[in-house]
Amino acid sequence: MSTQTASTNTGPWAGGESTGGSIPVALFGQGGHEPYAGSLSLGLGHLTLRPESARPEPIGPVHFSMQGWSAPATACERELLRTLRGPVLDVGCGPGRMLAAAGELGLVAMGIDASAPAVRAATSRGAVAIHGSIFDPVPHEGGWASALLLDGNIGIGGNIRVLLERVAALLAPCGQALAEAEISDSLDVAYLAVLEDSAGRASAAFPWARAGAKALAAHAARAGLVSVATRTVQGRVFLTLERRV
Repeated sequence: MSTQTASTNTGPWAGGESTGGSIPVALFGQGGHEPYAGSLSLGLGHLTLRPESARPEPIGPVHFSMQGWSAPATACERELLRTLRGPVLDVGCGPGRMLAAAGELGLVAMGIDASAPAVRAATSRGAVAIHGSIFDPVPHEGGWASALLLDGNIGIGGNIRVLLERVAALLAPCGQALAEAEISDSLDVAYLAVLEDSAGRASAAFPWARAGAKALAAHAARAGLVSVATRTVQGRVFLTLERRV
């Protein structure tokens, strides 16, 4: 998992309309004590995503296992990949487990991630991955048949609509994005978060977002994508979003 740098016209966590400015945002798990890079290098440990500070509405923490992030794709994830057409763009590919599975299934795939250690881990598995931002120029723009936004990566940049507009622009006509939603159907929050390891070492704050299936479908519609399928597999919720032309 990783987030990329976005230049948005309001604070990305605000979800507002354009005012003509440009605000650079921080990166997922980077800065501060660099807990993400440190955990990636070991492939072990647990990380916690939490709000930077107390908020009026409670937002629970999200716990991640680095061993799970580095492990091969699960059987259910491979079944989901079988529903996709190539080429596949994995947005926030992390250490490349979904890219490796796509390759094993005969799908042409490429990942993009803002974390250099994550990209090195992905390429060490034989996957194709580039270090950079999804909001910067990406190879094969407008030609990707499928895109992946799994493991919480719908939160990239802190503004789901902006992210999905960018993904829609990268997809080919009738291309599809497979996006993972939160279990809570109506959850729809954007906030400043930090990533923290089990020793309490935290990253710099970065904008993040979380959305359940209902809210995610609404964001997708505003971004020019249509929700055509929802699947719940082993307690995880996945939406298939299609670019209509």
